[in-house]
Amino acid sequence: MKTNKPHKDGFSMIELLVVMAIITILASMVLPSLSRAKEQARMIQCLNNLRQIGIGVKLYVDDHLGRFPMTYAIEPDTKQVKEARPALGGFDPVSEQLQCFPTAKARPLYNYLKPSEVYRCPADKGQLLYYCSPCRELLKPTNWKTLGCSYHYNAGGLTYLSGGGFKQEPDDKANGLAEKVEGWIPSPERYILFHEPPARMYGCRQAIWYQWHYCRGPSIIDDPELARQGFISPVGFIDGHVAQCNFSKSLSTDPYYPYEPTKDWVWYKPADDSITIR
Repeated sequence: MKTNKPHKDGFSMIELLVVMAIITILASMVLPSLSRAKEQARMIQCLNNLRQIGIGVKLYVDDHLGRFPMTYAIEPDTKQVKEARPALGGFDPVSEQLQCFPTAKARPLYNYLKPSEVYRCPADKGQLLYYCSPCRELLKPTNWKTLGCSYHYNAGGLTYLSGGGFKQEPDDKANGLAEKVEGWIPSPERYILFHEPPARMYGCRQAIWYQWHYCRGPSIIDDPELARQGFISPVGFIDGHVAQCNFSKSLSTDPYYPYEPTKDWVWYKPADDSITIR
């Protein structure tokens, strides 16, 4: 005669808790890897963007007697002169910024690389605009949405802290490589052509730093020495190649002299035409 044993339905509470704990552990192991992969994909997209922008600059140079673009743009209708370093190409700025930054058609690269997603960094978190006054304005939600471009042209005007600057006198502190012939550029394989804001400091009366890619906290930084070492930027170089560069050491170790040349990059040309790596 068979004895009917109690039939066990589902899992016990303890078994469910064990399964949930295992799933949680696995998720904690997998999610950071997925997040890192997503961030790396954004960086790769930016590198591809900068490669195309570099080609656009090369076409411009070939059409302008071998000279690099200006730091400004002139509106074709009003003849108004506007700042082009953070907007060498891309879409129109928002109406609030039209007084300062050029429309798409006035920008130097308009005829060589039309406005498109090429000018957009997917990790763009915006930055502050300073007008040498107590007021400051945040480019919301991103530089791309506000100015029509996420990438900056390295053409002089490099901000530095009071008491700091350059250990070698720049040949042209105001304009850098802007309007210079190609032969003027030292070490074109290391000379920065385009970068994102995290590569350097900005500001007028108060210096500000930024972190966009791989950012795990505030994107606006008041003190680079206390910040996470995440001042990472894709960079397009004069010779056409692109690379992901970490500027954390330059910005946090000696923030008074953040633009000194390294084996990987050069920000400016010294007046004596000799680059000393420190």
